[in-house]
Amino acid sequence: MCRYAAYLGQPLILSELIYKPSNSLIHQSMEAMQSLTRINADGFGVAWYAPEISPEPAVFKDTSPVWNNRNLGSIAGKIRSGCIVAHIRSAKSYDPVTRENCHPFARGKLLWMHNGDIPGRARLARQVGRLASDTLLAAIRGNTDSELAFTLFLSHFDDPLAVAPSAEEAAGAMSATVQQLAKWHRDQHETRPLELNFCLTDGSYLVATRFALDSKATPSLHWREAEPEAEARSVFVASEPLYPEDSWNRVEESSLLIVHPDLRVETRSLPAG
Repeated sequence: MCRYAAYLGQPLILSELIYKPSNSLIHQSMEAMQSLTRINADGFGVAWYAPEISPEPAVFKDTSPVWNNRNLGSIAGKIRSGCIVAHIRSAKSYDPVTRENCHPFARGKLLWMHNGDIPGRARLARQVGRLASDTLLAAIRGNTDSELAFTLFLSHFDDPLAVAPSAEEAAGAMSATVQQLAKWHRDQHETRPLELNFCLTDGSYLVATRFALDSKATPSLHWREAEPEAEARSVFVASEPLYPEDSWNRVEESSLLIVHPDLRVETRSLPAG
C-alpha cells in the first residue's frame, strides 16, 4: 500500500515535508503505521511548482528506496515551493519497479498520485482505451492501474494538456472517474477490493479522494491546516499524519476533499454511482 503527502500554501522547503516531520515519508517508507504494507521501498517521486519559471511542475522520480537516495537528500533542503507532492511506492508482485511506474504522474500542469488498487488491469486498459483520445493514450509510459485511472480522469476534458481544469471542474471529473471505476468493478463482480485514494493538483489547488468498495480497511487519508488564524495559511494532505499532534483531521470514507486556491478546505460526499 503506497503512501503520499501533498502541501499547498506559503512556500515550503521540500525537506519540511519529506524529511523533518516525525512521521515523515522517509519514516513511512520504512515503517508505515496505517498501512497493511509497512515497508514502501519500490521507488518514490517528488514534484513541485515554480510558477515564476514555468507553469508545469518539476518531477524527480527514482526506483531506489527513498531513504537511500542521496540526490534527493541533497536537493530537498535547497528547493522551496508553494505546492509540493510526494509519493512512496509499494509495488504489487506483478508490477515492475520502473521509473515510469513511480508516482506522481504529470500531464501538462497536472500531477496525479494514487494509493490503492484497481483490480483487472488488462480489462481496465481496454475500458479506458475506448474512452480516451489517441493523444492521452500515447502519453502513457508505464503499466500501472494508477496511470490508467489518471488517463480516465483526463478523458473528461477536451484538451487538458493545454488548459488545466479549474478546482471545481477537477472535482467534478474526479467524482465521475470514481463512479465509473466503481461501476466497472461491480459489473465484473470482482473479489479483490477497489481502493481509490487519488490526489490531483495543478499547483493552485488540491483534490483528493478516500474511497473503497469491498475493502475491509479503506486506505487512510488525513489533512491538516497549519496556522489557520494567520495570514500565512497552508494545508497538508497525507495518507498518515506527519506529526503526532491532534490537529490532523481524518477524511471520512467515500469522501472528496478539495483545497481551493484560497486554501479553503471543503469535503464532499463521494457517491459510488
